[in-house]
Amino acid sequence: MRLLDYFLTYDFGHHQFGWEPGTLAFRTGLSKMPFTMARWLSGKEFEFTDRSVASSFFDVNRSLAWGLYGKTRRTRIPIEWETAIFNGFVTGGAETGSSGALDDNFAYSLRLAAHPIGQWGAGQLADFEFHDQLAMRIGCAAAATTVNRLSGTTGGTEFNSIRVVDSGRTLASILPSSVDNYSVTQFALDASLKRRGWSSSLEYYFRSIHAFNDRTVRDLFDHGFWYQLGYFVVPGRVQLLTRWSRVVGDSGTLGIRQQSADELAGGLAWYFRENHSKLVVDVTQLNGAPINSAALDISPRDNGWLYRMQIQFSF
Repeated sequence: MRLLDYFLTYDFGHHQFGWEPGTLAFRTGLSKMPFTMARWLSGKEFEFTDRSVASSFFDVNRSLAWGLYGKTRRTRIPIEWETAIFNGFVTGGAETGSSGALDDNFAYSLRLAAHPIGQWGAGQLADFEFHDQLAMRIGCAAAATTVNRLSGTTGGTEFNSIRVVDSGRTLASILPSSVDNYSVTQFALDASLKRRGWSSSLEYYFRSIHAFNDRTVRDLFDHGFWYQLGYFVVPGRVQLLTRWSRVVGDSGTLGIRQQSADELAGGLAWYFRENHSKLVVDVTQLNGAPINSAALDISPRDNGWLYRMQIQFSF
C-alpha cells in the first residue's frame, strides 16, 4: 500500500486570533502542490476518466512541503489562496526522502481562485444544479524551482523528471553533457463556467526553462491548454463530453523550432448518485504524446486511439 497524501493542518487564524475558520491555516506533509486547477480537483470530480495530456505535462504534482492557505471575504469577490515551499517538481513518488535522490533546491508555488459570478454549487465541474444563472470560477497560479544534478549527493531524480515536446523524452536525455543545472518557471490561468446543464473549463499553461549553466543552450518556452465542454442531455444523469488538449513548444529541439502534440476526446458520463457513483466511457485520439503516465494509459510518442471505461464509487 502506498499513501498518496499524509499531512497535518492547523487553523491558527481561528484558534489563535478568533478569525472565521479557514481564513489562515498551516499545512505540512505530503500533498498536492498548489498550481494547476486540474491537479487541485479530486479524481471523483472529473467528467472524463482522467486528466488531460496538457495538464499532466505541466503538472508539478505532489511533494513534501510547508505551506499556508486561506480565504478572504473582505474583498468584493471572495478569494481562496494557497502557497507552499516544497522539495521540487514531481517529487512526491517513492523517491522522495530517499538518500541522494533529490537536489538541495526548494520549489515555490502560489495559487489563487475566486467565484466572481453566481453560486458555484456542489460539483467542481459538472452542472448538477442546472443553473438558471451563469456561475463562474477563475484562477491563476505560479511555480518555480532550480534543478541541479550535482546539488547535494546527487539530484538525478529531479534532473530527469522534466519532459519535452513532442517526443515525451526527458529534457536531461537531449541536453549536452555540460549542462548540470537550470531554472524552471511556470504560470497557469483557468476559467470554468456553468449554466443550464452546460459546463465548460479552460486552463492555459506557460513554461520557461532558462538560466542553463552552459550559455550555448537557448532558453526554452512551452505552452499549452485543455478545454473541456459537457452537457447534460438528461439533467443530473447523462452527460455528453468533449475535450481538446494541446502542448506547443521548442523544448524538444532545444530552441531550434516549434513542435506540438494534440489530444482530442469525447465521452459519456452516467451519474447514479452525482460524483459519488458514476460510469464514464471516453475515446481519445492522440497525435504524439509528450508524457509518460501509467495512470492515463499513455506512453511517450503515442499516436492513435485510446478507449477507456471507468466505474467509480466514493464514500
